[in-house]
Amino acid sequence: MDTTQLPTAPETRTPPDAPLVPVLRVVSVLAVRPVLILALGLGLLAAHASLLYANALVVLVDLAALAVLAAALRAEGRSLLDLLRPWRWVDLAWGALMLVILLIGFLASSFVANLLVYGGAPPMPRSMPDIPLWVGLVAVLVAPLTIAVAEEAVYRGYAQPRLARRTGTLLAVLAVAVVFALQHAGFALTSPTDVAAKLLATLFAGLILGALMLWMRRIDPLILGHWGLDLLLLGLPTLAIALS
Repeated sequence: MDTTQLPTAPETRTPPDAPLVPVLRVVSVLAVRPVLILALGLGLLAAHASLLYANALVVLVDLAALAVLAAALRAEGRSLLDLLRPWRWVDLAWGALMLVILLIGFLASSFVANLLVYGGAPPMPRSMPDIPLWVGLVAVLVAPLTIAVAEEAVYRGYAQPRLARRTGTLLAVLAVAVVFALQHAGFALTSPTDVAAKLLATLFAGLILGALMLWMRRIDPLILGHWGLDLLLLGLPTLAIALS
């Protein structure tokens, strides 16, 4: 039978399967951000400093997380750039779509979390904290990018597909979303209710990000959307407070 004219299978967006790596290595990569952000939050409280400083100092956490991730990838014969390739200019459009989805999803997640924890809108602070201008500038110019790259590379680019090899896709998405939520506790240590609301909101957001990764199969559009989200909801508000 002549098979030369048979149609070939269409190209998919699915990347090569993630390698089967030791669970301890994946856990170590996942643990860096939650542990360091919690330590950062506790350190700021001990120094009687506003937790808003964490919106800028988190850049150091991002660099540490990326360094640990790079070491884990080297053990596989890969690099951080392998998670980002191939770059496509169309990712700018996909990133804009991701931003819209994430913005709607996060606002909805926060509404549900606040409704469950506070019974409505969270209480407004009696006064705005006093933070220096450099905190606002770093929070708006640097932190949104480093957060987006570190979180998407660690959680969706590295951990989620590798956990899926052992636990299945749904459990991997859930496990990564839980860790993603836990890391945010360090930003809300002012009260147990604030911690609960932050955990719930970011858990829902983590599930959305995990689902988007299953759809896109690439992290570049997620990084762009995540950067825009943190710029709007973290960087600009922090800068506004620093300028007030």
